[in-house]
Amino acid sequence: MPLPKGQYLVKDFIDITIEDSSQISEQLIVVYKEKQKIFNFKELINLIDVKVMLDMHCVDGWSVQNNEFEGVSLYKIADILDVDEFKYIALISSGGYKSFVYKDDTIDSFVCLKLNSEILTKPRGFPMRFIAPKLYAYKWVKYLHQITFTNIQPYGYWEDRGYNDRARVDLQERFNNKQ
Repeated sequence: MPLPKGQYLVKDFIDITIEDSSQISEQLIVVYKEKQKIFNFKELINLIDVKVMLDMHCVDGWSVQNNEFEGVSLYKIADILDVDEFKYIALISSGGYKSFVYKDDTIDSFVCLKLNSEILTKPRGFPMRFIAPKLYAYKWVKYLHQITFTNIQPYGYWEDRGYNDRARVDLQERFNNKQ
């Protein structure tokens, strides 16, 4: 598959972590209105329903191609909590990094647990990482600890620093045009 405009190929992932990753939780908290469900890592492994080859595109311009990711679809998780409406999902890592994704951009999103048939390593986001295949990687939250389905636009670390709220690769949404 050809690279998107503005991207160049690298042989392996470039690890970028802006948070303290020393206290990693192996639990995923999912919140919808007054409901909350806590999944442990083993439960999530048993729920895996996504196995897909993807390219990862960093907003800085580098891309890694043809990696196999496995995990649990966001909509499987939403079904477990009987989520019926939301505009955004808020994402929080174990170290406090925050981002969010618009509902329209979550269709093929999932909680990743494996990369190339192996459990994620810590540099790749162990124990779990959020993946939104059509978005730049700053939306792919490593060390994922909480997902909240909400109608209120959440805070995002990079979004608050001028990066685009949507981050769609095909539209090259790298930076906001807010005045």
